[in-house]
Amino acid sequence: MKETEKKSTAAKPTAAKSTTKPAAKKAAPKTAAKPAAKKAASKTAAKPAAKKTTKTAAKKPAAKKAPAKKAVKKAKPITVDNICKLVEKKIVKSKAAAVKTDVAVDIEVWGFEDGSNQKMYIEIKGGKATVMPHSYDAKDFRVSLSFANAMAFANGKLTLAKLLESKDFYAEGNIVSAALLASIF
Repeated sequence: MKETEKKSTAAKPTAAKSTTKPAAKKAAPKTAAKPAAKKAASKTAAKPAAKKTTKTAAKKPAAKKAPAKKAVKKAKPITVDNICKLVEKKIVKSKAAAVKTDVAVDIEVWGFEDGSNQKMYIEIKGGKATVMPHSYDAKDFRVSLSFANAMAFANGKLTLAKLLESKDFYAEGNIVSAALLASIF
């Protein structure tokens, strides 16, 4: 009899499993029979949860992109070396070779991004023009102009004639040397 009891106990759980599965299937149709108001409430409750997950997912890539944009926006500050290179590209070498007199012009650029004033010079010697980021002691002419005007001139947005017309600079020295310098641009 003990063996039959064991069989009967073993059979009971199998029967219980089979009875629970149809019960679960029966529960699904009951939810379908709920009133329309309860369905709408359950749907609206489910939608904000889905939106929240998509919002948090959208925030993560945006956070990753923000540092990359900051790195791109951070450009190196413009120095007098950069201005010298741009001005040197503007010089017409054939016109500089035509100048027979030695000319040296000291240029002070004020109002850099860091608040400093920096100096550079342009020298024409033996028909060759040189632009360097230093002060020149044996200068013929001295010019002081703003950073904005220096960059506009170096980038070709401001001509020397327009700069002279604007009177937005300070100059002193030999005017003939200044005219010779102006002729090489």
